[in-house]
Amino acid sequence: MWTCKQCGETVEDQFDSCWKCQLPQGQTPPPGTPRRRRLTYKYFRSTTAGWSELFDEAAAFASEVGRDQVLNISHSCDDFDGVVTVWYWTTEIVPP
Repeated sequence: MWTCKQCGETVEDQFDSCWKCQLPQGQTPPPGTPRRRRLTYKYFRSTTAGWSELFDEAAAFASEVGRDQVLNISHSCDDFDGVVTVWYWTTEIVPP
C-alpha cells in the first residue's frame, strides 16, 4: 500500500497511479495546490475473527497512516459482529 502525495488516498501496490486524483506514484503535486484536511475512517469487521485479529489489522493500518494522522481507534460489537474503526486525517485538493 502507498499513500498518494496529492490527495492522501491509500492505494494498493498493484496500481501505479492514484485512483482518486490520478497522480502517478512517487510524484508530488504542483507547488501552490490548495489543500484541506478531511477526517475519514477505515473499518475492520468480522463475524468470525477474534478481537486480537481485528485489532492487529487496525493497528497495522494505523501504523501505515502514521501517528500524527490517527485521531482515534474505536470498537463495537453486536452479537458476534465485531467492528474496529480507525479514524484519521487525510489531505485532499480543494476543487476549483
